[in-house]
Amino acid sequence: MNNLAYSTQQPEKVAGYVEEKLRKETGAIAPIPFTVEQMDAEKTSAKTMLKDMGSMLFGGNTNILFKIIFDITTPRAAQMQAFATRQGIGCIVNSLVYSTTIGKPIAGEVSLDPNKNIFNGDQATAAKLTARGDLFKRIIKLARNRGDIGGVTFSQPRYVSLVPLESGCLFALGTIPRTTGMGFDASLDSKEFFEIAAMVEAAL
Repeated sequence: MNNLAYSTQQPEKVAGYVEEKLRKETGAIAPIPFTVEQMDAEKTSAKTMLKDMGSMLFGGNTNILFKIIFDITTPRAAQMQAFATRQGIGCIVNSLVYSTTIGKPIAGEVSLDPNKNIFNGDQATAAKLTARGDLFKRIIKLARNRGDIGGVTFSQPRYVSLVPLESGCLFALGTIPRTTGMGFDASLDSKEFFEIAAMVEAAL
């Protein structure tokens, strides 16, 4: 069981736990390479622990300790950024951002409205994404902006975007891990992202 809530704040250890889960989900044979970038969170102290308790009781976000950037090759080239927030003497991986290159060009950038189930930006691209109701519903469902990890509730703005590149476009989607196994396990939903990416590519 690995519910993405850990009793350590050591980046390499946490990254190893997340990599193991990601490798299992994607079916990769070899370990998935990653890099760790430190963020600006305070080190754990009595003050920060009291702050975390307040967040649990009254809401609010804890600080981001570091992010882990995974370079995925299977089933397609993609990147997953996993953000670890300080929680007491440990940390919780509570936010993910997936991205992959789509091999079809778009005329302009589009992004999911943070409050409404519509795409803003290039109208032609937005129309193609919303025309397929099954695709649009899956995008909305995966772009979670609220979730519970390790008994702590987190929220974040919804984030989905397509940005033009010289060849094709970049598809990016933010989500919160999905709790499974009555809270004792969690899913990164990487398989769902890759299926959606393939559907986006087919729709454009």
